[in-house]
Amino acid sequence: MIKNLIIDIDGVLTKDKNLTPFEDTPAFIEFLRKNNVKFKIATNNSLYSPDQLVERLNQNGIKVKRNEVITPLVVLPEYLIEKDISKVFVIGNQNLKNYLTSLGKKVSEDTNVDAVVIGQDKDFNFKKMKIATTAIKESNAQILALNANLITKDDDGLLFPGVGSVAQMFAYATKKEWIHFGKNSPYYNKYLLEEFPKNEEIWIISDDIFTDLIPFSKLGLKTIFITTGKYKLEDLPPDFSPDLIVDSLTQLIEKLKDDKKD
Repeated sequence: MIKNLIIDIDGVLTKDKNLTPFEDTPAFIEFLRKNNVKFKIATNNSLYSPDQLVERLNQNGIKVKRNEVITPLVVLPEYLIEKDISKVFVIGNQNLKNYLTSLGKKVSEDTNVDAVVIGQDKDFNFKKMKIATTAIKESNAQILALNANLITKDDDGLLFPGVGSVAQMFAYATKKEWIHFGKNSPYYNKYLLEEFPKNEEIWIISDDIFTDLIPFSKLGLKTIFITTGKYKLEDLPPDFSPDLIVDSLTQLIEKLKDDKKD
């Protein structure tokens, strides 16, 4: 029986950007609590502040506590303080801008900034591309991505370049390095993994093969690939085999029940 579990949100617990849960999500969380499985919900979501995310999940019937959810925006503030970053240009939505403002950071629309902070932005356009590129190239602004996602699935089922791909574009254009604060960055993993007992086996369930499962497997975590998100079985590379593959949270519950019987 699994005792420690990291849970992705998008494509695992929820089916769209409005955080609509899959039908079996509430039952899955309830099952974990009843069976004393220690879990952390680990997401790369950059659309909501941590408090907004927890509030929205609860409103949608996914009953979780604030200390059970880790996002890049939990991790980012420490770095901004450490590097004395006070003025930023933001590629992202208004929630992200408001959150950075609440931290005392000046969100600017010009190129004279300390950093370009990159989150998911459905209004990304040519003007933003020019401001960010100029800030990075001429003002030596740091490229700070909120995650390293390659692709993201929109509510209409179509895919678009993820935050990591956008950051890589700017890095390639300006010959600069970029860092991120999502899963499998040293900043994020410090917060996440220290939450679990040392020397105990940790599992992760995710739909993201490349951002989550493969990197975490290299850290010694056991992996569960769920096929309800943006990647399918045919996307699995030949050199990677998850420890478990499921097609729904209900199927995982049944497998855990069988393990408990054994």
